[in-house]
Amino acid sequence: MNESSNDGKTRVLQAIDIVELISQTVKLRRRGKDYVGLCPFHQEKTPSFKVDPARQMFYCFGCKASGNAIDFVIKRDRIEFVEALQLLARQANVELPRLGVNKQNSSERQVLLEAHSAACGLFEKLFSHPQHGAVARDYLAKRGFSAEMIRKYQIGLAVESWDMLLKSRAMKKFTPQQLAMAGLVKAREGGEGFYDTFRNRIIFPIRDEQGRVIAFGGREMPGSENPPKYLNSPETPLFSKGRCIYGLDHARQSIVETRTVAVVEGYTDVIMSHQYGATNVVSVLGTAMTEQHVAILKRFADRIVLLFDADAAGDAAANRAVELLLSQPVEIAIASIPDGLDPDEYLMQHGLESFQKLLADAQDALSFKWKQLLHDFGAKGDLTSQQKAIEQYMTLLAGARGSGRIDPLRWGAILARVSRLTEIPTDELNKRFKSDRKRPRASVETRSKEPEPASSISNASAAPSNARDRAERWVLGALLAEPSRWAGVQHELSVSDFSDQYRQKLAEVYWAHQRDDGEPVFSELLGLLDNSALKELAIELVQETEAMGNLDRMLTDGMAHLKQIRHKQDKNSLVAQLRASQQAPEDEIALLRKLQDSVRRPDIGQAAP
Repeated sequence: MNESSNDGKTRVLQAIDIVELISQTVKLRRRGKDYVGLCPFHQEKTPSFKVDPARQMFYCFGCKASGNAIDFVIKRDRIEFVEALQLLARQANVELPRLGVNKQNSSERQVLLEAHSAACGLFEKLFSHPQHGAVARDYLAKRGFSAEMIRKYQIGLAVESWDMLLKSRAMKKFTPQQLAMAGLVKAREGGEGFYDTFRNRIIFPIRDEQGRVIAFGGREMPGSENPPKYLNSPETPLFSKGRCIYGLDHARQSIVETRTVAVVEGYTDVIMSHQYGATNVVSVLGTAMTEQHVAILKRFADRIVLLFDADAAGDAAANRAVELLLSQPVEIAIASIPDGLDPDEYLMQHGLESFQKLLADAQDALSFKWKQLLHDFGAKGDLTSQQKAIEQYMTLLAGARGSGRIDPLRWGAILARVSRLTEIPTDELNKRFKSDRKRPRASVETRSKEPEPASSISNASAAPSNARDRAERWVLGALLAEPSRWAGVQHELSVSDFSDQYRQKLAEVYWAHQRDDGEPVFSELLGLLDNSALKELAIELVQETEAMGNLDRMLTDGMAHLKQIRHKQDKNSLVAQLRASQQAPEDEIALLRKLQDSVRRPDIGQAAP
């Protein structure tokens, strides 16, 4: 990592409040000097996730995720370091030096983002144009869209033209090839030139979690005969329908606070829901919900509610919900909006409180599918119809179970729920599913859980197994907790006194920072540790130090033990030299004197951690 990126990292970490940052994702509450909440990186019911505002770090006692503000964004958004740094720099209004890391990829993405931003501005101007935008403005006004929401969601207009965007002055800085890569224009058949992707459509910008425009959705104009009704940008390096969640940038805070997210069908449903106060509503852009969608949403929510029209809860959507419920560690429920109403119509007629109750009363996907099957088969005490429903239900569950790994504990809880629904004993259900299995049992019974950080099984964070390990950890932990103590320690110990490779490397970074830059700020020191194992080690050492409480005793005993080890090693080295000595008599006498001096040296401490 070069000097400029380190400088930029330090400035960003100094500008960001990690408690405020993490509160955008995790509902935190104060506990003593720290904040705690449910970890966003693994499923848990009891908070094990801690944020330390003094050291500007986070740590999970469950999955061991840890680090500073940049590390949090990397883990949360699954992005690379440079992108996380740039994201936080924008948020904190910090100007970064030019970074040379991943320059080509970063530059390409930046061009695409700039092209989308420019196109978005152009579409907004056309929407506001007295003549061009009149029909679009009138249509949205009749639908009930407020001017505030139109501005907030940057709704725009693409006029009836094949090359308006291509010829626009606002887009001249981009080549047609770059616009094509962004999905804003398409190559003509035969390769002769390009034409605009969106024409005569109301434009809905699609943004990522950070609010950057990465794609567009276009609705055909009223009275237009230009199918399809809705058209999305094609897949690009910025945009994939299987991962993108419309409205998440505006809904994220509300989702974190309620721990519930409602998923509706389209752009207008999201915008109008937010307009009426239901701000935890998002959409998955007209595609079936994917595991990637769930993986993103479960970072913020414990419960995902899929909202369907009363007549639109089709088999495919319900079946997919059951499959995701089985394979993903999050609750997935389904709610049917009565009377065939859209979400905005329901909110308008019944109000926000009734809408929230609709979400709260939503049935889990298993119960919803069971009742759907009973309804489809017309089961009203008819044993034959109920038998058919059971057979189809078992087939669905067997197929969903075979589609991916399922935690055995989760599967056990699901079987208990299925037993209550179908009135089939769990033993019988177990037999049925075993007979339906096509895979070897071991391959499916494997526990599905968050991947354990590599460092947690390495020497870096292994529990101390002997007195020397404890002494090294105590000394480093004390120095990390209170850097001012290093001035006294450096005269007694050096980096070479640490035997473990991870602790020695951490000591090297720490000693160098103290010598060259003075006492380190903990979050900035973490930023200097490129190895995730070293970051985890540093955080664990601080946690151990705080848990033990007696820092003076830890440091004194730890130093004494390490000095005693060094003294013993020096003595053994001299003895070995004497035994192997073929030197002149005067040299042997000098070695004997050194050995004698070491024996006479006053006791340097007998404490053994």
